[in-house]
Amino acid sequence: MIVVTGRVQIPAENRQRFLEIATEMCRCSREDEGCLGYRVYADLEQPERYIFIEEWADDEALHSHFRQPHTGTFMGALGGLLGEPADALFHTTAVTRRLDPARGLVPVD
Repeated sequence: MIVVTGRVQIPAENRQRFLEIATEMCRCSREDEGCLGYRVYADLEQPERYIFIEEWADDEALHSHFRQPHTGTFMGALGGLLGEPADALFHTTAVTRRLDPARGLVPVD
């Protein structure tokens, strides 16, 4: 699995437009083949900062996502809204586990 963490800083005056394009990006991306999850969250400790969390089945799914029209549309619109350059990290995971309060870390079914 590939987990992507993307961080953006959006000035207050651009917030409404960002929320519109980010919501649409998440909705469209969740329909992409191999997308296991795609969400955006507000950072509660740093105003104007948002974090995207994406989960992809594999590299092929992620690269296919990059070629989708909605990705190009989003990236084109995002650039003009940023207060500073965006940052994205790509993590390849071998194992995913869940915390069970009684048993500790357990495999995901």
